[in-house]
Amino acid sequence: MHAQIVNHLTVKCLSLTVMMSFVLFIARITGANETIFLTNGEWPPFMSQTYKHYGAGSHIVTEAFALEGIEVTYVFLPWKRAMSEAKKGKYDGTILWSKNEERMQHFLLSDAVITLRTVFFHRKDYTFDWKTWNDLSGLTVGVTRGYFYGDGLKQAIEQNIVKADIANSDYLNFKKLLAKRIPLFVAEAEIGYEILATKFPATSRELITNHTRPLREAHWFLLISKRNEKAQYWINKFNQGLKKLKATGRYEKMMDDVITGEYSAPAKQ
Repeated sequence: MHAQIVNHLTVKCLSLTVMMSFVLFIARITGANETIFLTNGEWPPFMSQTYKHYGAGSHIVTEAFALEGIEVTYVFLPWKRAMSEAKKGKYDGTILWSKNEERMQHFLLSDAVITLRTVFFHRKDYTFDWKTWNDLSGLTVGVTRGYFYGDGLKQAIEQNIVKADIANSDYLNFKKLLAKRIPLFVAEAEIGYEILATKFPATSRELITNHTRPLREAHWFLLISKRNEKAQYWINKFNQGLKKLKATGRYEKMMDDVITGEYSAPAKQ
């Protein structure tokens, strides 16, 4: 039975890949609409097949291109495959990734699509301030397993300035914070408030705030494969559209909608 299920899933995945390749081929040879094909992955609330507009990050990319008359088709894949197939030029590009030297060898990078601030969340009844890592000496900080929050916090933990309390999800860390089991929890501001808005009652949300000083700011980009002959064209078009989107105020509205949980509604089929 297990083998039958695996074989069924394998055939289904292969069929989906063949169908997607056919759609991509037809769209390009007909030229009926200018369409860009981008790989995508699961990183809610910014990217997800189950979120409205496929998440805020996907929505921003879609709307920025739309302002330049370009349609976006997303292909959701596991992260490693999403990167490798875009790198090979099978798709035009991929979203959303941070910048590093290896990626810059294979891709052109857009202007930053989103910039996320990593902050300390805490209860409002907990008096807290910090300017240097030594101001956190002796405190326990909630972190989520498998996440990287920047070299600053990593070094503070390694040097025993702070103690890391590890949970398996951001949701569990917020439960610990509300129960006063930890004084601080570290997360990106938008992601933290989206979790509070969608998974906790208003009475709980009203107990939580965040410190205004960020641990770090991280930028996330649209990547276009250098193997694509239109790579610079796509980047120029996107950057122009992104500027227009910000000028209208819609970009800011989208980021505000992340915090209030607006994107967590099911994606339109």
